[in-house]
Amino acid sequence: MISIDLIDDGLPISIIVPLSEKRKSFFYNYTLPLIEANEPKEIIINSNHGSAPKKRNDGFNKSTQPYVFFCDDDILLPANLLSKLFEIISNRKEISFVYTGYDGIVMNPHKHPMKGNYKIKSEDFNVENLKKYNYISTMTLIKRDCFIGFDENLKRFQDWDLFLSLTKNGYKGLFYKDLTFMAFYLDDSITTNNENIKSSLDYLKKKHNKFIKW
Repeated sequence: MISIDLIDDGLPISIIVPLSEKRKSFFYNYTLPLIEANEPKEIIINSNHGSAPKKRNDGFNKSTQPYVFFCDDDILLPANLLSKLFEIISNRKEISFVYTGYDGIVMNPHKHPMKGNYKIKSEDFNVENLKKYNYISTMTLIKRDCFIGFDENLKRFQDWDLFLSLTKNGYKGLFYKDLTFMAFYLDDSITTNNENIKSSLDYLKKKHNKFIKW
């Protein structure tokens, strides 16, 4: 099911959530209230079967706002995150997406590669660095016009693939360092699963060919 909620006088942003059955309790008790506190115009929750990239793409196809923000179902956002990112992106015509760092909260250290809580500080937008490694989170405010869809063939690194593709098309990002969000790792998600890493990297190399630098 795909549900769509509208907030009167909200920011012209569609938040799109790929919701999994096992995280519904956490999402509705913690994630959703903070999404609502950010006051986007449109909240789209996709709980259909399928991969997260497919759920995001299907949610996007239902969205109507000029800006989109893909939010996972285990994320806690500061209440002012969207307003800060929107202020930047709406006043900078040359910027197509705005991102932040985040804090990873690991609930089961024995099953996560980081073995405990950690910080992803991210960094200023740099095309050459993006070709070498991933530093932009899925939780990024993006202009609708430039969004080209998540690659549903990838098991890992869908966010990296998206921003590599946007950069190849000439779009630019901006790092907002003054805010972070919290990402909770509640279970054995794709991040904690080491399978498909090599196949996904090989896929990225082939897809982006000479653009990336490994």
